[in-house]
Amino acid sequence: MQQTIAGTTRQDRLLEVLACPRCHARLDPSLACAVCGTTGRRDGDRLDFGGFGEGELTADPLNRIKELVKTRLHRLYPAAIRLLSPVQERPGLVAPFLRSFDLDRDLVADFGCGTHRRDERVLCLDGGSYGNVDVVTDLRRLPLADGSLAGGVSIAVLEHVPDPAAHIAEMHRVLRPGGRMLVFVPFMQPFHASPYDFQRFTEVGLREQFGAFEVLGVRVGAGPTSGMLWVLQEWLAMVLSLGSKRLYRLILPLTWLLSPLKLLDLLLVHHPMAAQAASGFVIEVRKPA
Repeated sequence: MQQTIAGTTRQDRLLEVLACPRCHARLDPSLACAVCGTTGRRDGDRLDFGGFGEGELTADPLNRIKELVKTRLHRLYPAAIRLLSPVQERPGLVAPFLRSFDLDRDLVADFGCGTHRRDERVLCLDGGSYGNVDVVTDLRRLPLADGSLAGGVSIAVLEHVPDPAAHIAEMHRVLRPGGRMLVFVPFMQPFHASPYDFQRFTEVGLREQFGAFEVLGVRVGAGPTSGMLWVLQEWLAMVLSLGSKRLYRLILPLTWLLSPLKLLDLLLVHHPMAAQAASGFVIEVRKPA
């Protein structure tokens, strides 16, 4: 059963702030915009305004496998990634941020949620039509009114888009004055398509990207062991595969046996120089009042 937000369902609350993803005018009950003609469609409780195109999620061979696992495991997929991935996320990254809102009243969204459902009261936005997603959309053109959100999270998303500035501008638009975002981005990580992979971020570069916001803090989100370990796993798969792509793809999962070494980051993430080779950074920002 769907959780309630301030006495209404999550879906009802979403309908209150829906707007055209192109011109931001109000949508009629059929999800059509009378101003520019943009339309969405309903798929059960999910609203679809167009996300990834056909074949985009399966174009990269490794991401094709990942998508297959996602659809099979669904909500278990995030737990599997936490276990097998070489990246040790800093403890207490997202949950304390969400607890800083009154989620029964504050509307908070997960931008690029994947198969995560971090809280039943959080709106899930993604370009893929996973079972937990409330709105399928291009994250550069959200079907939400200006200033409609109290907050949001974006975890490991901005590296996968060609124009992060456009995504950040859209976050800024849909946040109300004083609204806050928590964003995780990679720094020292190998290539990983989902369905694409375009860039990495330094601490200084991350602050620059969020120049329209008040930066409340930047810290290491995943430590240097995670960065080193992921590179090592890729290196071992390349060396042992003797130039064969097929053998590389067979060997790489075997290197996940080394992933428990990431637990060293529970200590190293606190090292004063951890940012020099961090696997990723997390930034918390606020839209100026």
